[in-house]
Amino acid sequence: MLDFADKVAKLCLDKYNSLKKSGKPTDNEWTVLSSIVLKSGVDELSVVALCTGTKCLSGKELTSTKFEERGSRLSDSHAEILTRRAFLRYLYSQIASVLKCQHSDIFILNDKGNITIKKGISFHFFSSQTPCGDCSIIPKINTSLLDGNYHPSKKIKFLNKRESAEIEVGNEVDDIHRTGAKCISTDERQDLHQPGKNYHVLGPLRTKPGRGDRTLSLSCSDKIAKWIVVGIQGSLLSLFIPMIKLETLIIGGECPFSIESMERGLFKRFNSDIVRPNIIQSSISFQQKKGGSRQNPCPSSIIWSSVPERDLEVAAEGRKQGSTKKKPGRCLLVSRRAIFKEFLEICDRYSNSPLPLHPKKITYFHCKQWSKSYQKLWHEAKVTVFRVWPSKPLELQNFTL
Repeated sequence: MLDFADKVAKLCLDKYNSLKKSGKPTDNEWTVLSSIVLKSGVDELSVVALCTGTKCLSGKELTSTKFEERGSRLSDSHAEILTRRAFLRYLYSQIASVLKCQHSDIFILNDKGNITIKKGISFHFFSSQTPCGDCSIIPKINTSLLDGNYHPSKKIKFLNKRESAEIEVGNEVDDIHRTGAKCISTDERQDLHQPGKNYHVLGPLRTKPGRGDRTLSLSCSDKIAKWIVVGIQGSLLSLFIPMIKLETLIIGGECPFSIESMERGLFKRFNSDIVRPNIIQSSISFQQKKGGSRQNPCPSSIIWSSVPERDLEVAAEGRKQGSTKKKPGRCLLVSRRAIFKEFLEICDRYSNSPLPLHPKKITYFHCKQWSKSYQKLWHEAKVTVFRVWPSKPLELQNFTL
């Protein structure tokens, strides 16, 4: 698995290095890189979505968005979340190809006219660092404990470079790696903010840090946990294609990482009985990660997907770079509004579309509700797994084109 993880990591980093400099960090800036890699056949790997990003809009910034800009501005620009949105663009382009009777890398039409996934297709997620939120709350391991003179009292698992190990840590672990994500206000469990290992509480859903005000976006740990349960394709695409699950989660090298913390953050804290992805750390690291002279988060994001037309965008503050509040300009191709437009175009082409009304007569939010199987699964997950998962204001989703 380590060889596979390194192949995926190198492929993603090579793709990133091949892109132009626009949107990349300067010498004193850092960012996070995430990608989704398609595996087809025995050993054929290709990057289909790649993004960078560290920023997130506050709830106040989102709710003050102009009516005409609803659906156009991104609330969450963390690399992991942007990568999923770029992946949605890729899926739409592949659906469009198969409906036009053109070649698709991943889809075919069966005898009943339904879109299915080709055999031997799998998707693998890479991120240059551990997802923010619960997965990032990791005991700090003192390497002096490896000298053989330490007497054990309690085991935890972690991954160091290319070797997995069990270390007896007990009371010797007096601090933890911390996350900026805050426990959601409706959970009775809240961080104690005490010194050392008692700074955080484990388990609650968390919202990402924003510029001063609390955000409405849940942590990457929470969102990836959701993808594991209901698929990464989301509700709109569930009207056309089967559920898509990630087979592997790969974390870049030389960053805090713990198998135990990852498993806890993604499924064990929810006691969820689901198909779980393989989790592994690569030995290859991302050179523009935080550390050394790189102490300032890069304000811009690169958004790339394997779509022939307009494959690369650069975003800042949730908008296409160069756009402002007074001059919004063209919306990002991964925004809700742009993805909704692609959805409507597919509805026009797809004879098996399950929508009872012409989609242009209903809102983005109501189109999502028509995916009955997805909504049923998500409702069950919120009742049994994500019991206090908050909903974003309806006004942010209640728009038409």
